[in-house]
Amino acid sequence: MTDVYETDLIATHYLTSIDDVTEHLRAASRLGLGVRVRSYLEADDPEDETLSEHWEVELYASSPVQEEDAEPSEEAAAAG
Repeated sequence: MTDVYETDLIATHYLTSIDDVTEHLRAASRLGLGVRVRSYLEADDPEDETLSEHWEVELYASSPVQEEDAEPSEEAAAAG
């Protein structure tokens, strides 16, 4: 699974709004792209203790879930 992620990466987006994350996920779904989403906290001001949440959205040429779903069907077709 790691190999798929390493070779099919199209783009990485760093977002600060959950609305933007949702928009990216909807667009990726419509296009049939794979995604990986990570969230992380980042200090707004080094002197301040306030943290804000950010998201990293990676877009891939294919969805690993779709590839996994296709494997049992291929095995069943070969067995039948």
